[in-house]
Amino acid sequence: AAAGGVEVLIALARDGTEIQKGGAALALSNMIEAAPGTHEGVVEAGGVAVLSSLTQEASASDDCKLAAAIALVYLASSCPDLAADDTCLSLLLSRLDQPEEDGWRRDSINALLALATSSSACAEQWHRVGGVAALQALARETAEEGVERQAERCDEALVSLGVRRVRRRTAA
Repeated sequence: AAAGGVEVLIALARDGTEIQKGGAALALSNMIEAAPGTHEGVVEAGGVAVLSSLTQEASASDDCKLAAAIALVYLASSCPDLAADDTCLSLLLSRLDQPEEDGWRRDSINALLALATSSSACAEQWHRVGGVAALQALARETAEEGVERQAERCDEALVSLGVRRVRRRTAA
């Protein structure tokens, strides 16, 4: 993020080739997730508008749109006055039903859980786009697979959204 890195990545996301746009969106996503202070630089440099337009750009690849959506969701989870839009949530939620390929499903899950646990203010939006039902299904699926930490994170997210924990079957 030092030495103008954020501005360079935003310029690439806006004006680069298809590959550069996707790579820049992914790099921004990783920076925002790993370095909490990065979000301020991204917002100040106009990154929200650039990333938002990438999620809806007709010529953008699915991976590019997904990387931009993940970056926006991480921004929303670290900036209380910034909301993730329905398009971003829907893009990430759509990955929950997909098999794991190249880490996109895992990255989508992590971004969604970060957003859901960051604020209860978005509960209505989560219900509207089907996110609550998707998180409930994910909690059940991960509990059945024995992925306890992720099931607990799903439960935390659901509680944050004002939904009761998912009941799990216990082995007798």
